[in-house]
Amino acid sequence: MHFRHYILYAQLKQSTQTTMTLSAANVALGNTTGRTYTPAVMNTTSNARRVLIVDDETDICLLLSGLLRRLGYQPSCAHFIEEGRKLLLSQHFDAVFLDLNLPDGLGFDLLTLIRQQQAKTKIIMISAFDGQAERRRATEEGADYFIGKPFTRLSVETALQTIQV
Repeated sequence: MHFRHYILYAQLKQSTQTTMTLSAANVALGNTTGRTYTPAVMNTTSNARRVLIVDDETDICLLLSGLLRRLGYQPSCAHFIEEGRKLLLSQHFDAVFLDLNLPDGLGFDLLTLIRQQQAKTKIIMISAFDGQAERRRATEEGADYFIGKPFTRLSVETALQTIQV
């Protein structure tokens, strides 16, 4: 496991029921206050929301799918744009975690297909390239949220709550 993923791994081992003291308004900024924040626990029935993770890093897929399962989602993983494209054409997903740089192209290419084929699907771009240019382009091309790598359990939960999936 890569060292940069250890933070997320350690956080995943904690119970998602753990209460943290964070201001809901400042969660995205990382500011802390005396207000209590409890991570949401999503529907764990067979009607769970389906989430596709498109990332070439196996560690990211494993860690993120483990977290999503604990939150009640049904995750699926793809490591290439083409693999993600085939899944998107054969199944409906409520959300997609989409890496920017993949071995067979840019996540932006798949983002366009998602918007054409599954317009209601929410898209969360994830990338180690966390600059203003990448964030601006992701927004312009239809991404609903952007998370820089390495990310934390809290940033994933915040993204899901913000896009209401």
